[in-house]
Amino acid sequence: MEEEAAREVVIDNDLKKKIKETVKKILKRSSLLEITEIKAREEASAELDLDLSRDPYNLIVGEAVDTFIEKAIMTIETEMGKLHTQIVDDVDGEGTEKTTKTTTKKKKKKKTKKKVEEAESSAA
Repeated sequence: MEEEAAREVVIDNDLKKKIKETVKKILKRSSLLEITEIKAREEASAELDLDLSRDPYNLIVGEAVDTFIEKAIMTIETEMGKLHTQIVDDVDGEGTEKTTKTTTKKKKKKKTKKKVEEAESSAA
């Protein structure tokens, strides 16, 4: 019982945050098709010069990986939904028209803004 208490590691919030940020940074720069939790843990261990394979460090790494993957999946699903809508619009023949209208509106806004800026600079 005493041995278990002695082996228990207490982590302060700063270290926990640093571990999570390091893992997130590693995941961002890695291919999501090739990176694994183990690889991310090993890279983070090397960067932080800390053995993250032990409890409770490995739990923190696992949480960071899970959080990142969940956010990535939500982003991918959102983008896929957007793409689906765009594809359907293109198939229906509305996509090109919609794109043209948006581009025309943006150009008009730019011209108007430029004219206002020119008028303001002339007045000054």
